[in-house]
Amino acid sequence: MYGAADIDDEIVRLAAEGSRPELGRIMEALEPQLHLMVSARLSPTPAQFHAAEDIKQQVLLAVTTGVGGLRNRTVSGLKAYVSGIVMRTVAEFLRQRGKRGAAPKGAGSLDSVIAGLTHAGPLWQFLSASITSPPTAAGRAEQLGQLMSELGRLKPEYRKAITLAFCDQLPTSEIARQMDLSPRAASMLLLRAVRALRRNMEILSRIEKANAVAT
Repeated sequence: MYGAADIDDEIVRLAAEGSRPELGRIMEALEPQLHLMVSARLSPTPAQFHAAEDIKQQVLLAVTTGVGGLRNRTVSGLKAYVSGIVMRTVAEFLRQRGKRGAAPKGAGSLDSVIAGLTHAGPLWQFLSASITSPPTAAGRAEQLGQLMSELGRLKPEYRKAITLAFCDQLPTSEIARQMDLSPRAASMLLLRAVRALRRNMEILSRIEKANAVAT
């Protein structure tokens, strides 16, 4: 789960039954992934990203206190459960910010959100087939920042499909359920979304190369 091969259905079941060590292992595996899950749902402006850490902590608390009520006590069930919590928590943050009508203080940058992430997991691997990855960690972090910004500029349904599939790591059947689509329609939507994101990243890469040559 979330890059931790030792998280399996048995660990999820034991955590749901109240085992603190197993719950701790799940929280440890989940925490870094939450940066990606949260930031993918925030708009690509620095004024939003300052809240990612607060939202992540809210989600961790909700999972810790609510995992005992998990009905589907499997890795897949846990992923869907966490995805729902992240979606609701981010939506509430955006609603409250909209009511305040002003940018929050202490606006941060995407750098703080993706600190510690060397790549965006399956999403990054899928896209990088047509995008040259920079040789340095700083370059990769910058490219990941661009990826997240471009994700935020996609059509809402494209952004949601990619977020559910690659950030939340949900199967097509669960994506279809959340988006009220047939599995086939969800699969086709995801394919179109990834193509659009890849195309945007390729265009951005060509522009940067042209600017580098010009200077």
